[in-house]
This record gives sequence, structure tokens and C-alpha cells, in this order.
Amino acid sequence: MFAVSSSSLLAADPAPATTTLAPVSVHASDSLVTETPAVQVRVTRQRLQQQNLTSSEDALKYVPNMMVRARYIGDPNAVISGRNAGTLQSARSLVYADGLLLSNLMTNGYNGAPRWGMVAPEEIGAVDVMYGPYSALYPGNSLGTTVLIHTVLPQQLVASVSTQLMSQDFHDAYGTGGHYNGRQFAATLGNKQGRWSWLLALSRLDNDGQPLQYATAAPGGNAAIAIPVTGATLDRNPNGTPRLVYGANSIEHTVQTQAKLKLGVDITDHVAALFTLGWWHNDAEDRTRSLIRNSSGQSVSGGVISAAGQTWTLPASGLAPTAGVDSHMLYGAELNGHFDNGWRWIAVTSKYDFLHSLAATAKLAEPGTPVGGPGSIADMSGSGWSTFDLRSSGPLGEQNTLYAGVHGDRYALNTHVRNASDWLGDADGAQISAFAGRTQTRAAYLQDVWSFAPAWALTIGGRLEQWRAYDGLLGNASSTLRYADRQRTDFSPKAALSWDFADNWQLRLAHGKAVRYPTVAELFQGTISANAIINNNPALKPEIDESTDLSLTQHLTDGHWRVSLFQDRIADALYSQTDVTVTPTVTSVQNINLMRVRGVEGELGLIDVWMEGLDLQASLAFNDAKTLDDRQYPLANGKYFPRIPKVRASLFADYRFAPQWDASLGIRHSGRQYGTLNNSDFVNTYGAVSSFTVADAKLRWKFAPGWTAALGVDNLTNTTYWVYHPYAGRTWFGELRWEL
Repeated sequence: MFAVSSSSLLAADPAPATTTLAPVSVHASDSLVTETPAVQVRVTRQRLQQQNLTSSEDALKYVPNMMVRARYIGDPNAVISGRNAGTLQSARSLVYADGLLLSNLMTNGYNGAPRWGMVAPEEIGAVDVMYGPYSALYPGNSLGTTVLIHTVLPQQLVASVSTQLMSQDFHDAYGTGGHYNGRQFAATLGNKQGRWSWLLALSRLDNDGQPLQYATAAPGGNAAIAIPVTGATLDRNPNGTPRLVYGANSIEHTVQTQAKLKLGVDITDHVAALFTLGWWHNDAEDRTRSLIRNSSGQSVSGGVISAAGQTWTLPASGLAPTAGVDSHMLYGAELNGHFDNGWRWIAVTSKYDFLHSLAATAKLAEPGTPVGGPGSIADMSGSGWSTFDLRSSGPLGEQNTLYAGVHGDRYALNTHVRNASDWLGDADGAQISAFAGRTQTRAAYLQDVWSFAPAWALTIGGRLEQWRAYDGLLGNASSTLRYADRQRTDFSPKAALSWDFADNWQLRLAHGKAVRYPTVAELFQGTISANAIINNNPALKPEIDESTDLSLTQHLTDGHWRVSLFQDRIADALYSQTDVTVTPTVTSVQNINLMRVRGVEGELGLIDVWMEGLDLQASLAFNDAKTLDDRQYPLANGKYFPRIPKVRASLFADYRFAPQWDASLGIRHSGRQYGTLNNSDFVNTYGAVSSFTVADAKLRWKFAPGWTAALGVDNLTNTTYWVYHPYAGRTWFGELRWEL
């Protein structure tokens, strides 16, 4: 059976006595970073088996007050949204797998999602989610959500094979409805022999996603040459402006292959090592489709057309396809040990490398099967990040536990865009643009937990960070300009007071400051005009968060419940907006002087509720996210901050109704939210950010020793909802699994 990296401190999601999973064991690296004063939620391996799980980000599907922007199965841009972060603020979260950083902190936005593909669902033993910047052990990106994925390492011979088939029933108002299908294969093999243990995990996903974007046209053009067409849809933008939808873009076929090798060794009785080697490869092809036909029934993809009683001009690149090829490597090494006096220590180093990263775009429309022709190719090869952490913890007398450590990281982003005579081939043309840069952080921290009375504990900590931004450059077709280097130092204090005022009752007040430094892309990605850099600000300030949480928790014999009040006041929030105080206006990443998020959040977890075999988890959160002071875009003042819903709720129930059978039902709700800083979007359509309620279900049957079959569905009611792009429609899953 597997040993799962986890923390014995978390009783929020206990497993029923009937589980067949191995006992949970504590891994030194994980226990050091989960012993924090934050709100924590655990997703167990058993829960993951009860829900539909195709990618590792699906593990967070029902976590309280949280969602992941996964638009389709295999989406590499699945950004986390939490209490104080929308789905375009990827740098306000951290994701680790066994202490190795998966968060892409080279940028902040839709393309800055964690590298979920480096962890196959088969590997996951448990997931811990922590809210807020209340621990000195984490950098300032923890101001939102910190996710710790703990993978399994065998204690005996283990093997598993699983296959999964998916079919999506997608529909929209534009005529691209249909079935989009996929399949996935995964396998693991591992063993523990003496002091050595190892695990090899392989997976392959082949999936067709629904259209993610639509080609639109604005009114106007030469009516004398307009071609009458059918099939176009008269539509409105989210702000009510008329538009014509005439095609579908980004119909992605993705093939992802992942391999992971983990090797552990007990060097002595007090020292152990763990080595990780991961590889992720993605071939993606985004096709386009024209939805309009002329009088002869032929497809139309460009020119001037007549539809809906008006004349429209179609942009030449409106139906231009794209394609991408990525190969990434993850290298990790950990050395940990303990002393007889109760002190523990760990050293972890990691490197994430974009070995090969190309994104090609056609210049002209090519609906249907791509044929090649002029285009451009963006190359990010050589980008990546590396980290190092050395930390220790142990008792100081009978009342104090001290945590101490040092941290270092480095992010390198290199992007070159060149013309190509054939966008399906090599970048053989002149350079169009380039930008690059580096950031580096060095940090040291201390955190002390003082149990000064039988029912009381005071946690005091601080994190000192020195940050650098250097080697920034920006180029166009004819010139390259360099940015000045920058450096600054910040101190982030933390404090928490907990009171166990009765058996199984705890009240905790926590406050923490976090400094989230600008990413390379925020600092250095701009444009050049008249031999000067415009549309960006390399002197951007970091986000400064002052965060407070008051939580009341009761642990029950059959579960737990929690209620939390929270507030974040974030100065100099980083967001892309238009500076209307200058002429001409400038749209770029800018500092918003002050935003505030406050809310109340509750969760409940029960086992064998009402009847034996019925487990229930539920959550409800009310968020009030406002822009308080935006001097460069005053229209945002007093408005709701984008992409943070007013209400989030979830419900997940699993019923073991027979010895070999169980069924689950999950419901996810996200309330009203806006996609713009001035809240001008009011039409629920393509480009909007929807409120939604969707239901998921799964039925599992353990029909023979080691064998499990399952049938599941996500978005049972086939709800149409948007995160600018359309989310997936009703998706059916069929799964067959064998494990030793």
C-alpha cells in the first residue's frame, strides 16, 4: 500500500473506518510546512477517488471559497481563484508538490497557471489547502491560497493501471454544438526494498476541447462589394455593444504525456533523501471554423459581408489557427533528517525548465484543417525557475517551538517572436519582438509558537526578503532596449493567537503582512515606439497585503465545522488597466492604490451523517471585494473587483450504499461577478464572467479484488457559463481501474 505525505494535525476531513487505504504517515518536509496558523482544508485520497478526476487541478473542485479556471480537460492555463484573487491573478497563489514549486511566477495572468501536468492524478495521496499569508515559512505569493500536493511513495510492491474515456456534449448560441471526446491512460509501478523506495508514474491524455473563442466583426465596410451570407449570429458584447459572431476559434486538440520518477533512500536512521525527475510534453493544435456560407453554400472567412441587414468587415486574421509544442522538465532533490532532541531539518532544491516551448500563429484565416502559410512563432525555450529552501524546527524548552529557515529563488523569462514563411514549420523570418528578464529573491525567517498557558498558543514570526529585478530587455524588429536593474528589501511580520476554550473548540485570530513582488512579465513586457519603451512600467511597486482572519472551529466525533471572518487590504494591487489621467491613455499593468476584500466563510464536514455510509462536505462564503482607490482609473473606485464572486458555495456527498458500491453528488455555485474594473459588463455572453450553478455525479463499483469501474458526469444539466471563454458542457466519464 501507499504511504501518503500528510500532517497529523489536520482532522478536518477524517476517513471512515471502512476505508481500505493505507494509514497516513508524516513526511518530514510536509509536516514542517503544514504546521502553520492558517485556515487549512484537506482533500484526502479517498475523496479524490469519489469525484471525477482527470487532471490534478480537479482535486480542488469542491474546496471552500475557491475555484480553478479549467476551461476544458487538459487546460494548461488553469488559474486558481480564491478569497482575494480572481482568475487573472495567478501570482497570488502557490502550488507545491512534495515541496517542489509548480507555480509559474514568471508572469501574472491567464497564462501563469501552475504546472499541473507535472503531477498525475494517480500520484496524489492528499492535498492541503491553506488560506492567507499567516505563516513566515512562505513567500508573499501566499497572500491568497497555498496548495500542497502530497504524492505517494510505496511501502511495498504497488502497481496500477487505469483508462478513462470522456465525451462532452457542448452547445452554444452560435452553431458550434456537438460532441468533443477524449481519452486518458495512466499507470504506476513502485516498490520499497530495504532502504530504497521508488515510484514510476506515466500518463497520456488525448482530448478535443470545445471552441474557446469566437470570431467577431464590427459594423462597417463597403456595401457595394459585400457578400450576402447566412449562418452569422447577431450578438452583443458583455457591455451591450452590437457585434456579429461568424466563426469559432481555439478548438483545441491536445495530446499530453507525463512521466515521473521518484527515488527515496533512508541514508541512516536519522537522514533520508528523495529525488524527483518529472517530464511533461504537450502537442496542441487550435483549429478554427467558419460558421457562415455564401449563396453557393461555400464557406466564407474574410472580406466584406452582408448579414442581419448590415454590412460587416471580417478581419483577415479572425480565423487564424494556432499550434504549440512544449516539453518541460522538473528536477527535485530533498535531504531531511531529525535529531534525538526533537529537532528536524530539511534542505530542498528544485529546478523547472522550459526545455522546448513554441507557440505558432497563422497570419491569415485557415478554417478547418490548417494548410500552412505566413505566420509567426513565439519561442519561450530556456525560461523557468529554480528554488532552494533550508529550514528546521524543534522545541525550545517545554513551551516553545521554533521554526527557522532561509529561501532563495530565481525566475528567468525569455521570449522571442519571429516571422515564419510557414507557421507550421520553422521561424525562418525576421524578429518581430522580444522581451526577457530575471527576478531573484533571498529570504530568511523565524517563527515561534509559544504555548504560554494550557489552552493558549501565541505564534509570532517574520520574514525578511531581498528582491532583485535585472537583465530586463525589450526588442522589436529593429532595436533592443535594456531596463535598469532594481533591488529592494522588505520585512513581513506575522502573528496568531489561538484559544482552545473548551474540548474540541478553538478560536484563532491571525494577522499577516505579505509582499508580492512584480513578475518578470509585469515589469518588462511592453512595446517600443520612437526608440522608447512604452505601455509598461519597470518601476512597478509590489503588492502589500495586510490580512486578518478570525476563525471558530469545532471538531466533532463524526466531523467538524468552521466559520471564518477575513479581510485583506491590498495596497498597490497589480492589474492591467487604462490610465485615463494621461493623453493619450495608456493600457498596461499598473498599481491600483488600494483594494479591499472582506467576507465570511463557513465549511462543514460530516461522516456517516443521518445514516451509515453517507459522508457530507459543504461550504458557503460571502465575499465583498472592492476597489477603494484607483487614481489612474477613477471609474473603478467603489466598484467590485473583477472575477471575485459575491457568493461561492459547494456541496459534496458520497453514499456507500452497498459493500462494493458508492455514489457521489457534487454541486458548485459561483455568484455574481464582473469582468471589468468599472463593472460595465452586464450581458451574460461570450467575454463575460458568469455566475453559475453546476452539478456533478459519479457511480463506482468495485466488482472484483483490485478492480473498479466508474461512470461519472460533470455539468449534469449542461449549463452554459463563461469565464470570458465558455466552460465545458455536460461531460461524461467512463473509467476502468486495476491496482495491486
